[in-house]
Amino acid sequence: MTDNQHILLYIQEKLEDLTKHEKRIAQYFIDNPEKIITLSAQELGRLTDTSASSVIRCTHKLDFKGFTDLKLAISRYLPQHESSIYQEITQDETVESISKKLIARATHTLAMTEDKISSKSVNKIVHEIYKAETIIVFGIGASSLVASDLCQKFTRIGKQIIQSQDTHFLATAISSHSEGCVLIGISNSGENAEILSLAKVAQKYKVKVIGLSQSENTSLGKEADYMLVHDASSEESLRLAATSSLISQLMTIDILFYSYLSKDYNKHVETMSKTRDAVELFLE
Repeated sequence: MTDNQHILLYIQEKLEDLTKHEKRIAQYFIDNPEKIITLSAQELGRLTDTSASSVIRCTHKLDFKGFTDLKLAISRYLPQHESSIYQEITQDETVESISKKLIARATHTLAMTEDKISSKSVNKIVHEIYKAETIIVFGIGASSLVASDLCQKFTRIGKQIIQSQDTHFLATAISSHSEGCVLIGISNSGENAEILSLAKVAQKYKVKVIGLSQSENTSLGKEADYMLVHDASSEESLRLAATSSLISQLMTIDILFYSYLSKDYNKHVETMSKTRDAVELFLE
């Protein structure tokens, strides 16, 4: 893990990868960060009804060199630690507390997004978009907001974009633009049936499929020619305000867009200036 991640969030999200005894140890890390830094592995083993060797195995599974390394990481984190930031929103919670939780999660999400971005994948996708005359983009639910953001960004630099919630229309667009288009499918789960159906249509007409999802090990990941993976690690924790994946998706699209922009920066900036002038003229 990187130094700027919230360590308690990180440990909490790793719980499912641990054994029963290791989960007990990791939960103690989360619940008692102040106490951890004064304990030995043997003492922690006794407190959690496990053993010193279990403590060491647990820290290794959490990607630390050892228990001492984990304690140092927690001690660095304690000055800004608020025990509530990784918990759920509660009844009648204060604005200040909600703010801290959401900002902490957003910071964590952006750090995790940076870790997940593959420069190799982004460069390949940029190359495919440059070759394409038309981009067809689809997302449903919150992912439709990301699709709209992508559409607005690339339209401003003169790229032809087709975005619609009408999947029948998009299927016909794929067939009629098959000589020079790419399909970008956006799905947090990577299991959206409509996106998968569009991907199959694209494959029939030899149209490249670019997927944006939380994992390559999804149905969309298996159908796509290229994948962008975003962070969704905090999504389940704040069920009432699940914005983490949306933030990560939007940031991933920004990285893709600005990587594309940088390939011919002066030309694209000139086009963006023209589109801005057109809007200002419209508003006069």
